[in-house]
Amino acid sequence: MAELNPIHLKIAILVHYYPPINSSGAKRFEAMTKFFARAGHTVTVCTTSKSGSDGEFTEETPKGVAVFELDRLGRISPSEQGKRQFEDMYSDKPSFSRRLKAIVMDLFGQLPDPRLPFALGFGSPFLAPEVKQALRESDVVVGSCPPWPLVLASLIVSKRFGPLCIMDYRDPFSDCHEMPGGRFAKFVEKVVDKFLVRRADAVVAISGPMAEYYRNFNPKTSVIMNGYDHEVIEQVALDNIWQAKSAQDPIVLRYMGLVSPGRVPHNLLAALTKAVRAKPELLERLRFEYYGPGDIMRKTLDAEYPDIAELFHFNSNIPYRQALGLMLTADYLLFCETSSKHNLSAQGILTTKLFEYIASGRRIVADIDKQTLAGGLVAKADASHVISTDPNHFEEFLLSDGFLSPGPSKPSLIANNLSRKFAADQYMELMKSMVFPTKN
Repeated sequence: MAELNPIHLKIAILVHYYPPINSSGAKRFEAMTKFFARAGHTVTVCTTSKSGSDGEFTEETPKGVAVFELDRLGRISPSEQGKRQFEDMYSDKPSFSRRLKAIVMDLFGQLPDPRLPFALGFGSPFLAPEVKQALRESDVVVGSCPPWPLVLASLIVSKRFGPLCIMDYRDPFSDCHEMPGGRFAKFVEKVVDKFLVRRADAVVAISGPMAEYYRNFNPKTSVIMNGYDHEVIEQVALDNIWQAKSAQDPIVLRYMGLVSPGRVPHNLLAALTKAVRAKPELLERLRFEYYGPGDIMRKTLDAEYPDIAELFHFNSNIPYRQALGLMLTADYLLFCETSSKHNLSAQGILTTKLFEYIASGRRIVADIDKQTLAGGLVAKADASHVISTDPNHFEEFLLSDGFLSPGPSKPSLIANNLSRKFAADQYMELMKSMVFPTKN
């Protein structure tokens, strides 16, 4: 049932990461659109027509949301899983197309994005009539980055059909610390990003450092953080309850998601290597489980930490609710993110996984500097979380008596303010203030 709402908005969302694909990047607007529609607003999502190369089709579209899947000319084109499979950029056995893409990105960065024709399709004469009508009637259009062509698409829609334009940055386009590209490509990315952002009616970023970066281009920049969907976690928690361990049970530490070079927990691994030498029984008790693309981690273990490689078990991506269930039943959750402070991009990373970890109530072992944004948020969530970049600190924890006796889940006092519902309410207030400025 829609919530009573005296102000009705017609909202268009342009996004690549969206159901049915199983991707952490899809969760932001999957949840946002659910809460927008439930609040009584008209919500239209225009998204790319997808195949198995974009991810597995395991997720459902929120109720009350009109979804148009479009091809490169703007025509209706339903997604088909097909036989192609998703391949991450850090695969240790890249296909020819992945190798070719890596070469192109090393030279030209993110500029030659395969979703660029999709964005240009909103200016196409072939754009589907029902899409034209929905966009023409919209009060606001939101383009979600990454990938960057979607914020370009939001500008095209705004100019062609008239809705106010919001550019939403889950990751930065320009000056992004994790993306490849030569010096000239990085320069051009910044020129393009600045050109687009300066023409937006509003900009939204998921963290303070990221917002600080984009305020250099557009002062109308707000922070609306990533978060977790409390409804889904509460539902999954009904059937996934953590169980206390006996002296024979394995202690399970889980990591969910992609492992990039900056997400290898070297300090923890060095400590674990020393801990198992001091206390060999740990080899019999510990089990580290990774879910998602983990080739970088596997190669690092084999090359640099062979004494503990047997403790690690790698699994492919799993459906979202199953992943949440594994978080809720883990003894510990592993978190690692770059501790670099060399630019605002590196400082501003706040992944969806981090919020879900906090919401799960399980104890987090984080190989990250407490002074980073992510490290500080983990520390604020609960003082019992283990956060450090000091191998000696981790070794002391691993050898402590309490480590082999993990405690029950402990809900965080700050979790309510980190929910997707809280973020969606902020988003709706922003849009109302733009569309109905005299009422705010």
